[in-house]
Amino acid sequence: MRKDLERFFNPRSIAIVGASQDLATISGQPLKHLISHRYLGRIYPVNPKYPEILGVKCHASLEALPETPDLVMVLINAARVAETLRECGKKGVPYAIIFSSGYSEVGGKGVDMQLELAAIADQYDIGVVGPNCQGMINIAGSVFAGFGSVYYSDYDAGSVSMVSQSGGFGCSVMNLAAKDGGLNFRQVVTTGNELGVSSLDFIDYFIDDPQTDIIVGYIEGLKDAHRLLEIGAKALAAKKPILAWKVGNTVQGQKAAASHTANLGGAMALYRAAFRQVGIIQVDDIQDVIDYGRAFQCGKLPAGNRVGIITISGGAGILMTDECVNRGMQVPQLAPATTERLRSFVPSFGSLANPIDVTAGIFNDPDLLKMTLHAVLEDPNIDSIAMINASLQGEIATKVAAEVAAVARESAKPIFMSWSARDEVNSGAYALLDAAKVPHYKSPVRCGRALAALSWYVEALHRHEVARGETVAVITSSQARSTLAGRTDDVSEYAAKQILAQYGIGITQEEIATSKEQALAIAGRIGYPVALKVQSPDIPHKTEAKAVRLGLAADADAGAAYDEILRNAKAYKAGARIEGVLVQEMVTGGIEAILGVTNDKLFGPAVMFGLGGIFAEVLKDVAFRIAPVTKSVALDMIAEIKGYPVLTGARGAAHADIDALADAIVRLSALALDLKDHVAELDINPLFVFARGKGVKAGDALIKPVVRN
Repeated sequence: MRKDLERFFNPRSIAIVGASQDLATISGQPLKHLISHRYLGRIYPVNPKYPEILGVKCHASLEALPETPDLVMVLINAARVAETLRECGKKGVPYAIIFSSGYSEVGGKGVDMQLELAAIADQYDIGVVGPNCQGMINIAGSVFAGFGSVYYSDYDAGSVSMVSQSGGFGCSVMNLAAKDGGLNFRQVVTTGNELGVSSLDFIDYFIDDPQTDIIVGYIEGLKDAHRLLEIGAKALAAKKPILAWKVGNTVQGQKAAASHTANLGGAMALYRAAFRQVGIIQVDDIQDVIDYGRAFQCGKLPAGNRVGIITISGGAGILMTDECVNRGMQVPQLAPATTERLRSFVPSFGSLANPIDVTAGIFNDPDLLKMTLHAVLEDPNIDSIAMINASLQGEIATKVAAEVAAVARESAKPIFMSWSARDEVNSGAYALLDAAKVPHYKSPVRCGRALAALSWYVEALHRHEVARGETVAVITSSQARSTLAGRTDDVSEYAAKQILAQYGIGITQEEIATSKEQALAIAGRIGYPVALKVQSPDIPHKTEAKAVRLGLAADADAGAAYDEILRNAKAYKAGARIEGVLVQEMVTGGIEAILGVTNDKLFGPAVMFGLGGIFAEVLKDVAFRIAPVTKSVALDMIAEIKGYPVLTGARGAAHADIDALADAIVRLSALALDLKDHVAELDINPLFVFARGKGVKAGDALIKPVVRN
């Protein structure tokens, strides 16, 4: 983890190892760009072939330099980089950008070569960026340390900083955002294979940078993904939104990511979980970065997610309503007083519902939009405004823009505009909006999507504040750790549920029998009806083995089932170790849910929740969170799934005990952390969730232990 990245972005001196007199090549461009962008520090080309390049003295080696540079750019063949990095170490160089390719992204020998570089960097404490990257740009400091078409242009310095694991794509984002979207960047760095300094190190630095307000990240995979929660929480506390791509989410995409930067793509479900937990806004396109960035630059956050939509086009209003609602916003009814106020001036053929359609009547009464805007802004049910001006242009457009700008300067509620008129015919109106920091978009969908991102971020801030006030549940069990120590095979249901019970998770009443007589005695104590299940570490899926019998109502049924279960189990897997037959109470009522733990090599322990049956198996309607999970996070996790209404009394059913379900999730999170060295996977399927006040019970469970080679 690097903390002194200010020295990287603002180096007092830069050495360029492998500098070339051919200024069009990769090794020739960096010197040219540093000079053309008027870099104020000292530049040292290093190449024994040349006495000078572009009038700058060339040195034969790093050792020959008159000082230790803050940054060394390495632009030589991969086979020679290790030697150069050692020279950097001996010289005391703090940072090096390795542009060379041919390392872990190509596999084979390249992996060993990258490991060698990592060892050298660690030995000398060099902050290595790359290899296989395109460099960095600090626009504010005139440091253009890299190559590619983006380095030829001049840019206005802004307040957006970005880290990208892809060089070409990251640079294109900055270029398009600045040229086409008016979103100006401050610092951009590409990290490639991330041998040393990671994306999260740079994001951490951007959070601390007082001149950065918005952070963008392009992520193929994070080797230190477990830090996402810490970094994201820090960004929320600083109120600096992070806009992030996570790519490599399909099987094909993961292969492409591995071949590109050799980063592990990881499970997208866990990235999404981490993003939601700490308010990282996922983007899917460069346009999202531009649109969301402009939204945040308005400098206002809505108090909630309730939007008032004002339009002169009914169809556009419906389109925006759909987009806002689909992205979690509310388009609420207006207060009765607001409706009556609107009725006094909106044409009778317009609409007073939300969205409010003032129609083309604006052409007869230019003040119509202004009056409507004032009325809706003052409505207590509204947190933000979205106005749709269609293709309004000319004198009336300038008048409307001036009025909106004046209102926006006085209002604490954000005002967003959807305005499709071409720039060349509406430049004056757009300039007025820009001066007042009123975001405007060419389509209702883009406008609604950007406003929804702002609203979602506000909700994330609220969730963060609640979670910060909670105490993380810590439960320890030396007995559970002892049970699992050295275990290499699956822990079957009975033993797994005994471990759950040690963490306060409710389980069914049950005992294990090793004879038919014992099974019948247990059934008598529990009371019929009962269920019988084989217990074997070699048969994790008991139903497939036909080794489960449910609803047994008498001794005769239970005795016959006992014999049949053992026969089926032995036939299913010859030589299977049989621990016994579990005799268990039959649970009636309740909703079947699934809880789980996965101990991910990148994120560490994560908890999963979903409803049983087709919800999880077919629809994949599940939610993940990275441990630790507090009560509020567990409740958010439960509400996230599409099947949530099943738990809240859909179609007149009893309201489920969501509070007890959340408590079970919190306890499972505590278990996952306490047993992180022992549990690789854990499934509770089903977890019976009873009516409100009746609690939950684990009906079945399986633990797969951590197996170390």
